[in-house]
Amino acid sequence: MRRLTWHNASQSDEQLREYLILALLRSRTCVMLQDDLLNYLYITNLPHIWSAPVGDAPTDEEIFGAGIGRQLGEAKKVVLQTGQAAKLQVMTDSGQIFEVHIETIAGVKDVSQVLTTIVDITESSRREQALKDLLLEVSHRSKNLLAVIQSLATQSARYSGSLEQFIAEFQGRIFSLSNSQDLVTEADWFGVRLFDLARSQMLLFGARRVVPISTTGENPLLTPNAALYVGLGLHELIASTFSDSGLEGVGNISLTCKTILHRGRACLSINWTAGCAAAPEADEKTAGSVEEQHRSAFSALLLETVLPQSLSGSATFSVSAGSISYSLLFPKTDYNVRQEGREDMIWA
Repeated sequence: MRRLTWHNASQSDEQLREYLILALLRSRTCVMLQDDLLNYLYITNLPHIWSAPVGDAPTDEEIFGAGIGRQLGEAKKVVLQTGQAAKLQVMTDSGQIFEVHIETIAGVKDVSQVLTTIVDITESSRREQALKDLLLEVSHRSKNLLAVIQSLATQSARYSGSLEQFIAEFQGRIFSLSNSQDLVTEADWFGVRLFDLARSQMLLFGARRVVPISTTGENPLLTPNAALYVGLGLHELIASTFSDSGLEGVGNISLTCKTILHRGRACLSINWTAGCAAAPEADEKTAGSVEEQHRSAFSALLLETVLPQSLSGSATFSVSAGSISYSLLFPKTDYNVRQEGREDMIWA
């Protein structure tokens, strides 16, 4: 085994030993040496959760307790017999995790000795587990997102009157998902406020089409999953508002939210209303066109079926001359909303 990468010849073995001992003490690595009969020769940097009894040479079970002591003792015997180094992890009752390296080295008169090093890897193990959990979560969310996109592509194609309409509407819905995903990522995957979600979806339609949204009531913190679907619903409502009333005709847009008790459960009631400054006159080339009928059919499917089902709720959507209204009701479960305290509830 190569002991040093390089050292100046003027440095004596005694000086090098002192430097290495000092570095060892600061590294918090525990080093233990035993003879070929597993009698302890020295112990240094023993983690504070364990202790060596004063007096006679200790045993593994006296230092580490019966369980871990027996495990280490058996591993050391195997290393002595085979000459093969071993590495194992042990966990204490308090949840700390230690990595243990056991190997043989040549001692006096080439008699084998057992060198054991112990390193606390509790924090690194927790970080590794957290990273694994995060990767699994990202994988799960990615699969869900791909499933949503596939469904959007299929339904958008089914309800499009032309290729041009499909491309325009499908791109808009993809941008909506991307926008919601950006907000979720910026919030470290914790959640997105309803009103922030609505305003960001409005900005996707360009500066010329941005219409102020009047927001009243609660501003719940939606979970990433709920934000994805609600954002898509808001995009469809905004697109329907512009489509039905025309760029110049959009008047007030109102978004309200409150907590109610529905059938014994706390639920969020979200309502969207949009009206025109002046109701547009009927135009066979616009309001009654096949493309508008297709969009209206898709909007109804998304807003009345897909969105509420994803949140285990219900919804109603209506379009009349000069106005659009939408009501969404879904339970305030941990799956849908981040709980931040109790709000006043209205019986319904």
